[in-house]
Amino acid sequence: MNERHANAREQFFAAIRTLAASADSIQIRVIAATQSILQVTIEEFEGDSELKIRFARLLDLLAIDDHLDLETAVVENAAHMTDLEAVRVADLMCDFYCELG
Repeated sequence: MNERHANAREQFFAAIRTLAASADSIQIRVIAATQSILQVTIEEFEGDSELKIRFARLLDLLAIDDHLDLETAVVENAAHMTDLEAVRVADLMCDFYCELG
């Protein structure tokens, strides 16, 4: 088992479980799933530039930058996503989890 990305795998698994286990709107599920993803830092992918770039791209889609309150930024952004945009972000979360495998 690759212990190198154990925390990221654990958090992304929790995010995917949140995405799948709710009847809420896709935007609400993305907001809830993102709470797990915010437990992952980009430094966890040091030495793996491919994963680092993919993770940064996902964070960019969630409009996360150096705000003091990242969760507020995510909520504000995800709440205004179209269904198509929210599905795209959810798909990227799932794809990223598979890449961590």
